[in-house]
Amino acid sequence: MTTSPLVPLVMGHNAFFGVDHLSAQRGAARAASFADPIRILDVIRDGRALGAQGMMMSTHDRAAGLCDLIRSDAALSADLKVYPLLPYAQKYVTRANEVGMVNVVLDSLKGTSFSDKMSLFLQGSRGVLARDVNSVLGALIRLELKPFRGLQMPAVFLHDAFTDLALGLGLKDIFEFYMSELDRAHGAVGAFATKNLPMLLERFDAWGLPTPTVMTHFNKIGFHMNPSREDCEAAAAKYPAHIMAMGTLASGFLRPEEAYGYLGGVKGIESVVVGVSSRAHAEQTFAAIRTHMPVMTGNTVGAV
Repeated sequence: MTTSPLVPLVMGHNAFFGVDHLSAQRGAARAASFADPIRILDVIRDGRALGAQGMMMSTHDRAAGLCDLIRSDAALSADLKVYPLLPYAQKYVTRANEVGMVNVVLDSLKGTSFSDKMSLFLQGSRGVLARDVNSVLGALIRLELKPFRGLQMPAVFLHDAFTDLALGLGLKDIFEFYMSELDRAHGAVGAFATKNLPMLLERFDAWGLPTPTVMTHFNKIGFHMNPSREDCEAAAAKYPAHIMAMGTLASGFLRPEEAYGYLGGVKGIESVVVGVSSRAHAEQTFAAIRTHMPVMTGNTVGAV
């Protein structure tokens, strides 16, 4: 198996960006409480001090400001691993409805040099004219990763909506291109979020592709685990993969002790991404991970 680009414990972005799969009202309240990026940075600093080594971050509108703050912190920029998740499709859909697609593109290119604008334009235009999906995807990757320049990016995850669509259509070349493009242009591993782990691992094995780096749901109640929790557990044990477990608390439905008591018995999990909203929250959550998943965390999760 290839060397893993994953660190054991990663902080998630959901609480910071107002994502909540069980309650839109609760998500909006959290987004409001973290409207000031400095508040997010404080929680990240606390989480890093308590042992988290990485940060998962979608290419949300707030990501650019937060990346600037991380770059301004010498300690964080030196050792915090950042795992972008792209693309953040909702921002394009919402903004396009407000100002039109042309203005969305122009807004996205603000702060980009003229030569970069032309390069992106030519790359994307060739793709549209030739109906070359890979050219369009390559331009999208460059555009989406602009805010993350200068940060440590061991891997970049493709959003599960796009991963699972490509899987369903059997588009092997999309996966090959994405992995090669991230390695070539950004020195990062092309990784994949999915809501169907068994299909992804089966396809990678059948296609003879390299060991995948995957972010997927794993939790005791099977929330977002398709086709079933048992099938996902079996696939993780059977196929080689670097797996980051997300949704481990089932959007707050499970308590940390219960959640990680289960996850500690699942084979094949190398990493956990979990959202924390305060130092106290991080202490409780990380302590449960350390107690129930000692093989995964080893000595890398700091004392609390």
